[in-house]
Amino acid sequence: MTIGSLAPPREKKSRNNKQVVDEKAPLLPRKQDELQGELDGFNGASFSGAVFNLSTTVVGAGIMALPATMKVLGLGPGIVMIILMAFLTEASIEILLRFSRAGKTVSYGGLMGEAFGRTGKILLQICVIINNVGVLIVYMIII
Repeated sequence: MTIGSLAPPREKKSRNNKQVVDEKAPLLPRKQDELQGELDGFNGASFSGAVFNLSTTVVGAGIMALPATMKVLGLGPGIVMIILMAFLTEASIEILLRFSRAGKTVSYGGLMGEAFGRTGKILLQICVIINNVGVLIVYMIII
């Protein structure tokens, strides 16, 4: 005698008659009015919203890195390094603006393409991807 043969006859029948359920079906049914109200209120993202989101991402990642910088370097050298990086950032942005006006290009990738050819443009794209992946990893660690 096996364990399977001890089960009552009704349970055996219910095991064989399994219903197929859609995996993507919601657990609770929703009314059509609720769905329509949610869709009407969303008109897509605005340009100012996208700029704000990108700005908070960039500033947030920088703010998260400051304590680690101060811990490694110490207070004095850390402050000097932050000021030095601010000057380098300002100088690089000024150079980018100057050459983008001269070359009549409107994108960072276009400027790199004009200055260094296709290889420079591809290298820039790789650097941007690595930077974005790094920021995502930092956020995953923090959150």
